This record gives sequence, structure tokens and C-alpha cells, in this order.
Amino acid sequence: MYNSYAVKGPLSVFPERLMNCNMYRLDVEGGAVFFDPSLTPEVIRYTDPVVMIVATHGHFDHVNAAGAWKEQFPEAPYVMIGDEVSLLDDVRGNASTSFGRPQKFQHPDRELRDGDRCELDDQFTMEVISTPGHTKGSACYMLWKKVDSGEEPFALITGDTLFDNGWGRTDFATGDDRQMRLSLQRLYRILSNTPPDLPVCAGHGSTTTARDACYFLEIMGFFA
Repeated sequence: MYNSYAVKGPLSVFPERLMNCNMYRLDVEGGAVFFDPSLTPEVIRYTDPVVMIVATHGHFDHVNAAGAWKEQFPEAPYVMIGDEVSLLDDVRGNASTSFGRPQKFQHPDRELRDGDRCELDDQFTMEVISTPGHTKGSACYMLWKKVDSGEEPFALITGDTLFDNGWGRTDFATGDDRQMRLSLQRLYRILSNTPPDLPVCAGHGSTTTARDACYFLEIMGFFA
């Protein structure tokens, strides 16, 4: 069985070993939501229902198994931010040619926009946060959990925008230093208003917290 690691409650991570890319699974009513499909269902031996497949951006290491997931779970909607879709057919844009593996990738069933909210079940909702910089259509996803008083942040999926003590490269096709700075400033403002122990789940490397992420961003000057 491919090893997965608990992040918080129903959220777990599957580290993909070749490119060190993290795929996340959120267990919800009726199945699971997978973020950044870098591993196939066969590899992780997953056969239960899938509620949704989500990509943070269109680089090959984050979407290379999307087709396999759609083939096995055709009813599960595959979603990503609309600005990123053009990269999927562009071997330079999706960075596959940079690593000697030029190819095209599965297109989403639905294109998302900044501010969209997707209800995952009666308990969890996913909010789209546009964070261009690593690519032109990179996105983060805030997971909200219902509580008696309304809802509260549960975790933030950051893809290749924000890492534990780092951020994504901007030297790939459609990357932009200025946009990355603005996106990191936006994440700082968002994370400053969340619980300090909120998990910040990066596309590569280890998970951090809102507190530590804000501290890092302050040191690096990404605050506004």
C-alpha cells in the first residue's frame, strides 16, 4: 500500500516520490476529494467513490494522473481555474518538456474562477483563491468546515504558490515575479485572519501552519 500521512482529521497527504509532489485527499460524505492528481488510483489502491478532482495549476507533476482518475471515476468532476487550462496542451507551458517528458494532459470538466465556492458535502466547502505567479492561473483552495457558529477555516491547499519556508519558481513559462509577490501578499492577509494552527498544505515538501507561514512571509517582506 502506498503510504499516506494524516494532516488533520479527514485530510491526508500522499507524497509522490519522483518529483516530490504532494497529492492531498479529503474524506467527505460520499467519498473523497483529491487535490493535485500526481498519483494514479492504482498506485494508492483507491477504489472508493470520488467526489471531485482538483488541480492547483497545470504543471505536469501536479496533473499527470488526472486522465487516469477520470478514466476510473468518469462521474467525478475534474476542476481547475480557467486561466490555467491552456497550459494543458502546451508542453512548454505545462513544464513537461523541461523535464524531458513532453505531453498533453486531461482537460477539466469545469473551469473555476477566483472566489468560487464549491460545496463538497454537508460539512466542507472549498473556496477558490487565485494566486498567479508560479503560473498565470495558479490557485490555492481554502477548505471551510461548518461549525455551530457558522464555518471556520480547516486547511489551505497552496500548490506551488507557498511552501514551508519558500515559494514557487517564477522562471517557467507564464511565471511572473510581480504577480507572485502580489499573491504572497494576498495569502499573508488571508492567513493573518485564520487560526494560527491552520494547516498550510504545500505542493512540495512538508506542511506548515498559518502562524509559521505568516512569520516567514513577514521576514521575507511579503506583507501589506
